[in-house]
Amino acid sequence: MNMHDPIDFREFARALGTVVDYATGNTVFSEGDTPRYMYIVLAGSVDIVHRDKLIETIAQGDAFGILGLLDEQPRTVTARAKENCELAVIERKKFRYMVEEVPNFVWYVMDELAQRLRSTNAAL
Repeated sequence: MNMHDPIDFREFARALGTVVDYATGNTVFSEGDTPRYMYIVLAGSVDIVHRDKLIETIAQGDAFGILGLLDEQPRTVTARAKENCELAVIERKKFRYMVEEVPNFVWYVMDELAQRLRSTNAAL
């Protein structure tokens, strides 16, 4: 396996995180919230919105909320369930464990951050 090959961390996240269901339209977190978790979409999709403008839709297998765990700054966007979805909710301590102990997880995180940056730039 190449270090840049995609890795499906959904089952690992399901085992390590808490699984939470969100109904269509429910808010996962709001702009200004204190970041406590990152999320991996196990099923469904989540819209990322900034001041009522859609920035990106996060699909099954993708992660969001990572930046807040890295810099501990308030959330800059709102995340809302686009459809009924199932999310793995991973707290900071478990996130750090995954970064330090799980092979290739840091590449997954960097890829997810790059995708978020590209989506944000495209939305501007």
